[in-house]
Amino acid sequence: MSVAPNEPYPVSEALESHLRARAEHVAKLGALVRSTSARRLTAFGLSPVDGTPSIAKLRRNAYGTAIGDLCAEDLLIVMAWAVQDATDRELVFSNDTGGAVWQLPSIGARSRQVEYVVRPGTRGRTPNVRRRRTSLSTEAVEVGGLLVTPYERTVVDHARHASLESGISVCDDALHRSLTSREALLGELDKIPKGRRGRRMAQLAIHLSDKRAESPLESLSRTRMFQCGLPMPKLQRKFLDGAGFVGRTDFYWPTLGLVGECDGYLKYAVPEEDSDRVAVDALLQEKKREQRLRRHGEVDDIARWDWSEALPHGTLHGVLGAHGLRPVLDGGWPVPDGPLPPRAFPAERLRRTSRGSENRR
Repeated sequence: MSVAPNEPYPVSEALESHLRARAEHVAKLGALVRSTSARRLTAFGLSPVDGTPSIAKLRRNAYGTAIGDLCAEDLLIVMAWAVQDATDRELVFSNDTGGAVWQLPSIGARSRQVEYVVRPGTRGRTPNVRRRRTSLSTEAVEVGGLLVTPYERTVVDHARHASLESGISVCDDALHRSLTSREALLGELDKIPKGRRGRRMAQLAIHLSDKRAESPLESLSRTRMFQCGLPMPKLQRKFLDGAGFVGRTDFYWPTLGLVGECDGYLKYAVPEEDSDRVAVDALLQEKKREQRLRRHGEVDDIARWDWSEALPHGTLHGVLGAHGLRPVLDGGWPVPDGPLPPRAFPAERLRRTSRGSENRR
């Protein structure tokens, strides 16, 4: 395992800007960690035992100040700082901890354990820490004082071990923000020997990723369409009418004239300082946009759904099926050559398990 934090890290302009922003954020979180004993805190009139609101115990001889309002990802970074401060070795954080540092938009709960890479055969256990043993060459990038796996490696590792929808969401975001390229992700994947756990999952996620996706909900929806065998839609299709630009739709199936729109929680949100009138105007504008779409000659129907209908397996299939969309043998999805990983289709795996149980009865 090689660690070279001082060597230049070749990045694009977009990734360089992202790296600077994350470094500043990670450094600020590190300033919230105090490595000291409870007795020393008490000497200064601060004691987590007495329930001081601004002091929280992270681990032995490590405390966090003013961390009560932090999100789960930031709390994980704070814990990484506490783990790093407790050792004289330079740790290279990876997987979900690296994803928190790089701000990867994963779908589902992120691990609460601090994860870092070690050589195979490394022994030892630490509460709330997971050592990721790997024989792969591991470089490191310094982000705000912490060493983490490089961006592409972190994305590929996430796609290897996470669900397909989360892997696609992370890859979509990376391409959409121009933080990397598909070629760079495939190049990183090539460093992983064939047959290694999760390699085919990552390969599938990279092939199915699309830079036109604009939100995790869009990534999740597209994953569910693929898992159900539905035909691949056109993304971000622009529509014009006699009055000009109508809008871009999330999904579009031209053979049915079907538009698909996924509504995230923040789609119609407005800043808190704006009046209720602004929120009403936003809803009216969206209603007017949909009316224009429905009158368009290339649109016959519009399907809408939200997180509650996209997340459960099979639910979105029913929503789109009610609008005439049916599974096909070849949906046109850009899948890699060779067999697809069974773990990419959890609903089908559950059905097979259920059938097997019935047969055993």
